[in-house]
Order: sequence, then structure tokens, then C-alpha cells
Amino acid sequence: MLRALAPLHLPTVSHGDRVFIEEYLQDLRRDRFSPPGLVLYARRAGGRVREYLVAHPGAVRSVWSLALLYFAAAFVAAAVMALAWDRHLAHDLFVWTALGILPTFTLVTLHLDLLRDREGYRLPGINLPIALTLLRVTLLPAIVLFLAHRLFPLALGLFLLASLLDVLDGWLARRWNQVTQLGTVLDPIVDIVFNLSIFLSLTRDGMLPGWVGLAATLRYGILLVGGVYLYLFVGPVRIRPTAFGRLTGVVMATLMFFLVALGAFDGRAAERLMPLTRAALGVLLCATIVHVVALGWYNLRVMAGAGRSGRPADAGRPDGTTGVADPAGVAAARGRVVGDVRWGAR
Repeated sequence: MLRALAPLHLPTVSHGDRVFIEEYLQDLRRDRFSPPGLVLYARRAGGRVREYLVAHPGAVRSVWSLALLYFAAAFVAAAVMALAWDRHLAHDLFVWTALGILPTFTLVTLHLDLLRDREGYRLPGINLPIALTLLRVTLLPAIVLFLAHRLFPLALGLFLLASLLDVLDGWLARRWNQVTQLGTVLDPIVDIVFNLSIFLSLTRDGMLPGWVGLAATLRYGILLVGGVYLYLFVGPVRIRPTAFGRLTGVVMATLMFFLVALGAFDGRAAERLMPLTRAALGVLLCATIVHVVALGWYNLRVMAGAGRSGRPADAGRPDGTTGVADPAGVAAARGRVVGDVRWGAR
């Protein structure tokens, strides 16, 4: 079991659960993202990553030991499939899974400075919740491949396993007090990549109409690109899911599972329910696009206004209502914007 050991040294200054290095970004913003400024940022960020990796080889070993474990498991699964069933499918399964493991674990390695607990203590290695999150990414090529070959029972089983892992990693992190800054950043990114890949795969295979695939691309593209834009050009953000976001995520995953299940069990019921399920997914995606755009526009206005005034934005209230930037500042919810984005220092 890959459980992180207790921190071994004193806490250092935490940069928060941030993918970018804020002190370097401030210089880059002052340079207006000029090419020389971008080169300087890349050099400074690369130097910091290199220093961390040299100083903490144990954390690096834990990442690539886990990668090797998943690589070996993929090889065993492909070997069993090749001997018992279809060697061509087994070959594709292994190759695509291996190709997915390499960039995923490389990106994790480059951001190991975020492997800290809530108090800022560095952890010596990858813990179980993060390992389960990375397992979801490792399963994704197999799900997409099985959908492409219309092997719906296999795709359905792996989709259900990935959904359970999505619930389990967060529950274990909270239960065992293993919430990390890396896990906080990694989990929503994995959610976006996983869900968008499934939607595009279902669209390509003809199970969803093209407009639903386009709506999914818009929704997850806005989430990803919009979050990066706010961080780069306005200031540090922390993504916080709203109750509406959590609820739509659960409903959307259930509808996707139901759609794949209908493909696995042909019949009169599937013929009648599949168009209804497709329409429900499309309408839900369109509703969430409106929600994301409206919330992003509001966050941008509040964050930009707070940046000009030099004060953190705050629009969260104890009663859950939506407010505006409060010049007086609210210490209980410093920098909170509509429960989704946190701006400024922690």
C-alpha cells in the first residue's frame, strides 16, 4: 500500500496548490508576457524543478515506481488478452496505455514540489489517494479503446471502476488526513481529461450526436483554458466546486454510464431510451456551459477589481448567497469568489 510516511522535516514556505510559480509570474506579467520574459520564466521555473528533484530523490522514485507498477499491470492484462482472445486488440491496449503513462507521470514529476500536506509539510512519496487518481488516467486508454471496438461490457466495467476510484481517492484523502496540494490540483484536471475523452469517444463512435461532443469540448475547454487564463493574467486562483457543479457531475456520470449500458444491452428498451439519454446529456452540457461562462465572467470582474484595488476579492457569504467584492474584507472567507475560485494569498 502506497501510503506516505509522516513528514520528516520542518515545514517550508508553501506556495499553495498552484501549478505555476507566482513570484516568477509577477515578473512575467510586468513584462507583458514578452518572448524574453517567457524564456526567463521557463529557465527560472526549470531551475527550481531541477533543484527540487535533486534534493528529493525519494519522491521521484515513488512516482516512477508507481508508473512501473501500472506499466507491468498493463503488460500482464495485454498478455492475458493476447493469449485468450485478440492479440491485435491486446497490442493496441498495451501501447496506448504505456504511451499514456509516460506523459502523465512526467507531468506529476515536474510538479512534485506540490507534494505537501495542508500545513505545507513535504511528503516523502506518493500516497494512496494520488495513486488512485493516477490509476484513473491509466484506465482511460482501455475504456476509449473498448468503446471504439464496441466492447461495451468491458468499457462499462472499467468506467464503473474509474467512477468508484474517483469517489474513493477523495474519501481516503479526507479519512486518513492525506489531502495534499498535488492531489488538490491533480484531481480536477484528471476529471476534465477523463470526461472529455469519454465524450469525444462516444461521439466518434456514433453513440452521441456531434453537437453534444461540441458542447462537451466547449464546457471542459472553458474550464481548463479559463482557469489558466485567470491564473496567468489576473492572479492565483484555487478552483472550488459548487454544489451545482458536484450535482451535475454526478448526474452526468450516471447518464454516461447509462448510455454505455444501453449500448451493451441491445433491445427495444435500448432503442427507445438511447435518444432520450443523448438529449439529456446534451441539455445538461449546454446548461453547464452557461453556468461556467457566467461564473467565469463574474470571477474575472471581481478578481480584476480586487487586483486594481490591491485587496483580495470576497463574495462568499455564510448563507451561500452571491455577493460582490467587499472592500472591508471578510476574514472568515478571505479571497473567496462565489465558492468556486479563491484569489490571492491563503
